[in-house]
This record gives sequence, structure tokens and C-alpha cells, in this order.
Amino acid sequence: MGMDLDQPGGRVTATTPHRARRRGVLRRHKVLVGMTVLLALIVAMGAAAVWYVNDTLGSIDRFESTVKPEQRAERPTAGPAAEALNILLLGTDKGHNEQTIKAELADGEWTRGAFRSDTIMILHIPKDRSTAYLVSIPRDSYVDIPGNGRQKVNAAFSFGGPDLALRTIEDLTGVYIDHTAMVDWDGFKDLTTAIGGVEVEIPESFTSEGRTWTAGTERLEGKRALDYVRTRYGLPNGDFDRIKRQQNFLRATMEKAASQGTLTNPVKLKNLLGTIADNTTVDSGFSTGTMRDLATDLRPIRGDDFVYLTAPFGGYDDVPGVGSVVLLDGPESKALWKALRDDDMARYLEAYQGDRLGSPASVR
Repeated sequence: MGMDLDQPGGRVTATTPHRARRRGVLRRHKVLVGMTVLLALIVAMGAAAVWYVNDTLGSIDRFESTVKPEQRAERPTAGPAAEALNILLLGTDKGHNEQTIKAELADGEWTRGAFRSDTIMILHIPKDRSTAYLVSIPRDSYVDIPGNGRQKVNAAFSFGGPDLALRTIEDLTGVYIDHTAMVDWDGFKDLTTAIGGVEVEIPESFTSEGRTWTAGTERLEGKRALDYVRTRYGLPNGDFDRIKRQQNFLRATMEKAASQGTLTNPVKLKNLLGTIADNTTVDSGFSTGTMRDLATDLRPIRGDDFVYLTAPFGGYDDVPGVGSVVLLDGPESKALWKALRDDDMARYLEAYQGDRLGSPASVR
């Protein structure tokens, strides 16, 4: 029952040169702009804002998961992993349905194809809460989806919503997911406006799809910010450069949201928290108290403490009825999943350096 959700281009095999292979691996980081800002910064605003923080957290939409215990990965009960936290982050876009995620979930039966999720990440927060790891799983990764055979991983959410996405990621990784959070991409423009725009550095001038980008520093918000993170054509490495732009924009957004001017300005604070809450849906177990406590734990973390990783790439293939897919690297992927399960990411990074985001000036 193959389903090519994204209608990718022509065939590319595992022998594709490295530069070309990197394109398309990890499409979007948009979900991070919402949830990680919320978790990492929401209580760094001072006691005077506690009342509003509680009210905002309580207004976030929540859904009841129907996944049975026997369908879940094993929850760690001892060692550092027992106190680490793993959150599944899903960036959502509407398919052919005009209702909201909240309304879709409230119906009790997921409408197949009503929504898409091309952003799939595991936010791993270690026991010591000293850093955070953001592990992206490319949307075209060829994996087993319970009850649907092997498909692209993003088909899980389209087929069965957050519950099927959760089961698919746990089956793939063996990592127990503590919470699920979904962020609506449509709210991205409002978020950038709420914080007064974000400054990014454009290293080289170029024109793409009728939009001109001039070398130098530019303040982006609203539709212009959306254009920046979506631009692909005109960039030397296509999707790969777009990925770097999205990561770079996230970094700049977090720095701006954490700045004194944003956190101490009542109007900006209210707009920021309200926009995030309006576009976020979490599982019912992710309570107001749990989110507030986690955010408190994460207060010392700053943008430089976030480590951006992508599930190890093994190649491309064409699968009849499915289309062009990403093959994950077997041995390295197993090492990454084990590191997440054991809360031992330092060992993984010592063995595998990964592809890191460079300085702002290096992002095209």
C-alpha cells in the first residue's frame, strides 16, 4: 500500500556523491522554534510572570494517547537513563482537511491523510540537564510502520496521527518516548513577529523564486522569515543549505527570545508565550506542572548548549509504490539509538562526529 506523500524527484542511489547525498536529509527544524523555546525559556522570565506562565501552559491543547503499554518501548528503570527525558517533536502541516489538530484528535478516529508531519525529531534531555540533543529523523527514512508495512517515516503521522508516529519511532529506535509535542507550521510567521523579528547574516547575495537576498545582516519576521527558512533554489547545496538556514534561524530565535529585552517586556512576553501556546498540542501526560518543572531545570541552558544531530545517512533507493527513500546507516544508527537509550551521548559523539551547524557567517 505504497504512498509517495512528497512526490520526490528522480532516482538517487547509495553510490551518490557525498555532497549530493546530504540534500534532503532532515527537511525542517521548524518545530523547534516553538517547543524548545517554550521548554527552555518559559520560566526564565522572573517571578512576576509566574501567573501568566501557568495560565499559558494550561491553555495548550492536549490529547489522550490510545497506545497500549504492550505496544511501547521499554521504559528505563535504573541508571542515568531513568531520569533522562525524550520528547517526540512533530511539525505539522494540513493535508486536505481544514479542521485543526485539536478537532481531528477530538473526533476519536484519525482521518487518514488529513495532516502531514515532515519534521520528526527526538529532543533528548540528559539526566544532568546540562545540555539538550535534537536528533532529526529524515522524513523519507524507509522504516517499518506498525500495521502498514515499510514506508517513509512521515507516512506514520499521516496514516494514524501522533499515536502511530510514536509507535513507529519507538519501534525504530527502541527509545522510550516520555512525551509527544506537535507544533503547527502556520504559526511560525506569528512567532517571529511576536519577538520583534530575528537578525540573520546573509553571506552572499542571490535571487531565488523572485526573492532577492542581499549580503549583510537582515532582520526577518513574518512572511520574510518564512521565505528564509523555506528557500532552497539558488542555494549551492539545495535542501542541505536550507536545513542549515533553519537551524541557524532557530539558534538566532532562541538567542532573541532569551534576551533581556524580550523576557522583561510584558507585551513581547505575552505575545511570545501566547503564540507558542496557540500553535502547540501535547499529550495529556505533559501537564502544566511537568512542563514548568522541566523548564525550570533547563534555565541554565543557552543556545550553544543545544547539539543538532541527524539520524545517520546510509544512502538512497527507489522502492516501487513508495518512491525515493532514505536508507539509514545500520551500524551507526544502532549506536545512536543505544546512546539515547543509555543517556550516553558523549560516547556516541566521541565515535561519530556528526554534521554540526557552523557559525552564522557560514550559513548561506
